[in-house]
Amino acid sequence: MSAPQPPTGPTKDQLLVGGAIYLTIVVLLLRINPGLAITLFAIGMLALAAYWVFRTTRGVREGLRRHNSNDFTDRVERRLLRCKHQENKFRDEADRIRASIRTLRDDIENSPNATPKEVERARATVKELQAEFNLRHTKALFFADCGTRLREILDRHRLHESIAARQAELRELRQTNYDSEPDVEEARYHLEQDSAQLEAITELSQEISTNFDAERAEELRERLESLRQDILRGPQPSPEKES
Repeated sequence: MSAPQPPTGPTKDQLLVGGAIYLTIVVLLLRINPGLAITLFAIGMLALAAYWVFRTTRGVREGLRRHNSNDFTDRVERRLLRCKHQENKFRDEADRIRASIRTLRDDIENSPNATPKEVERARATVKELQAEFNLRHTKALFFADCGTRLREILDRHRLHESIAARQAELRELRQTNYDSEPDVEEARYHLEQDSAQLEAITELSQEISTNFDAERAEELRERLESLRQDILRGPQPSPEKES
């Protein structure tokens, strides 16, 4: 399994927090050094404008890609419909020609008094109709194969679009993993602190219930009082957070 990728850009919450800190610094500098504060504010506005242009340009590019993708899908679907229409057209014509050939052959068999010349003309017509039938049948097969190929192209294109969408979703999920990491660490630290306090309470409770020695009563009371004060103060920040 590949390692998670770092976030590709700042989140909305990070931008809001950064903007609030930046404005606070500018307001404080206005009282100390107005010139520096104005310069810093102007630089911030330029950076914000550049970032806005970058986001807008990227959004336009993504919109164009989606538009082009939709155009491609529409073109393929229109061609697929045309191929299906042509296939059905030539199959219908082939069926009509087959029926005409069958009728003419029946007429030949039912005309025992026909002259040899008439029979020859009828058979020649059957042969020509057969050639037309074969041509329509081949055209129908061609457009059927064309439709199959277009459906394969359309399915592959949709698969590509689905993969791209799932990859974008995966990037967002991985970015959320990084955003929630501090909360996970804080919860783990508090859980360890609470577990330690619970173990201490359990141990003292067992000692109190099994030891009635008057000489240890004051010692147990002091330990309980110290533990109670620790609970009232709450869990202390971890050394990592202080640094």
